[in-house]
Amino acid sequence: MGIRRSLVALCVSLLLAPWASVSAQKSYDVLELPAVPSELAAKSLVFAIHKYHDRYFAVGHHGHILYSEDGENWNQAEVPVRSSLLDIHFPTPELGWAVGHEGVILHSADGGQTWVKQYDGLRYGEEGLAFYRKMAEENPDNEDFPFLVEEMEFAISQGADKPLFKVHFHDGEFGHVFGAYGMILKTEDGGQNWQHVLHTTENHSFYHLFDFAHLSGDARFFLSGEAGLFLIGDARSETAVQVESVPWEGSFFTSAAARDGAVVLGGLRGRMFRTEDEGENWEEVQKPPTSSIVDSAVLDDGRLVFAGIAGELLVSSDAGRSFNFLPISGGGRIYTVSQGPVGSLLVGGPAGIKKLQLPQ
Repeated sequence: MGIRRSLVALCVSLLLAPWASVSAQKSYDVLELPAVPSELAAKSLVFAIHKYHDRYFAVGHHGHILYSEDGENWNQAEVPVRSSLLDIHFPTPELGWAVGHEGVILHSADGGQTWVKQYDGLRYGEEGLAFYRKMAEENPDNEDFPFLVEEMEFAISQGADKPLFKVHFHDGEFGHVFGAYGMILKTEDGGQNWQHVLHTTENHSFYHLFDFAHLSGDARFFLSGEAGLFLIGDARSETAVQVESVPWEGSFFTSAAARDGAVVLGGLRGRMFRTEDEGENWEEVQKPPTSSIVDSAVLDDGRLVFAGIAGELLVSSDAGRSFNFLPISGGGRIYTVSQGPVGSLLVGGPAGIKKLQLPQ
């Protein structure tokens, strides 16, 4: 049970490939060395692409962070680490955060041009151990805290080996990061301090947390993850409760909230499910056979686009009840898909960033 389990899912092995090699060597030079400027950065491995405000951002291996005004011409940011980066979020035009391997959290205060390191996985176990030891002393009747003390002791023995998959800030000060083996941290001061909140999440098997999206309400959200994990939470009240009715035990790598409030989940072996009532009832999405579904995007016109790792692109015009193939190809493996400039998609993968025109 817990973080002693081995990796089991296709996309986990994909995303953690750089992590695995680092783990074997127990070397963390990537946390001390800056990313190397490269004219080929936009054609190198990309894990996530997002648009925030009027700018596009992409993150990838070796600490690459790219930004663009038009989705075609990309500039490489100054980044203080060479860790592979997996997600990025800008709650305001100037303030942004990026996360990735070695538990790294980066921050930008100038719209993504330059970055500083706020946190890394070497701190995760040490700070978590001190926190949960104190919680165990103050709450002697709570059986969870001694268990979390053991988990933090094990995390220390493993070093900075666990990646953060997602970052989301509710405003310029209050944010969360999520990752492998149930890692979850929060900040209320723009990342000056990161707090452990693992004990507030109903994820007792420490399943990986792959994706995050908003639900209706000020700070309500859902998390999707490994082994059919689906959590509904409230950031302000610091709770995340597992939905037990999920009709599948495979991993959900991506999720999207449609405009009508429905939640659509996609994952291992191309399976997709949908709920209109936050998990009380489920239906399997009607779609063509595909590889594992690894990313999704909500387009400006409300359509949903989901991507298969083998390069398939699916589109739904009925809030995720059914999907059909888009008659365009990413030309190879796809790890991420995003709304692009008017009439286009941006996709990323091993060959970098590509701009694809959407059919009219």
